[in-house]
Amino acid sequence: MGTFFEDLGKKIGETAETVTNKAGEAVEVQKIRNQIRVLERGNESAYIGLGEIIYRHYKDGEVVDSEAIGICEAIQNREESIEKYEQQISKVKGDVKCRNCGKSVAKEMTFCPYCGEKVSDSSSEKTDYAKEAKEHIVDAAEEAGEKTEAAAEKVKEKVSDAADTVKEKVSDAADDVCEKVSAAEEKIKENMED
Repeated sequence: MGTFFEDLGKKIGETAETVTNKAGEAVEVQKIRNQIRVLERGNESAYIGLGEIIYRHYKDGEVVDSEAIGICEAIQNREESIEKYEQQISKVKGDVKCRNCGKSVAKEMTFCPYCGEKVSDSSSEKTDYAKEAKEHIVDAAEEAGEKTEAAAEKVKEKVSDAADTVKEKVSDAADDVCEKVSAAEEKIKENMED
């Protein structure tokens, strides 16, 4: 009877450890998914901004190029970060890469569901993926923030330059109108005197 209770105790201990590991894994995956959602929302905002710029230029009959580049670069940076985060989710979950097709396979699976290849056992690799994932998330977020800030600054400069150009053209046009009005007044005075 004593061995039964010992075995039961061991089994309960193993189950508790498995549940704890799964809970930690789920928390890390959710944190990474939240980072992905933040980046996706940033892309949605950038798509809207890009669409407004392109449409405004289209309405004005202008060629679209340099203003859109900064926003496109920011979108591309976020997409690269999303891909890195998705790789981190696979690491946190302990997924392995199929050596045949290269797709991510859950660690519990013996065979790849995509190509049927036998998956190697990676349980011997006991790495603290959660800590590594957190460090990578922080680094990637900082890098994406810096790139986005630089792209926004480029767009700001280009918009400012365009506004200065418009201001100069409006000022020149106003001066021309004033000169023409003055010349017309002079002609009217001359005609009245005659």
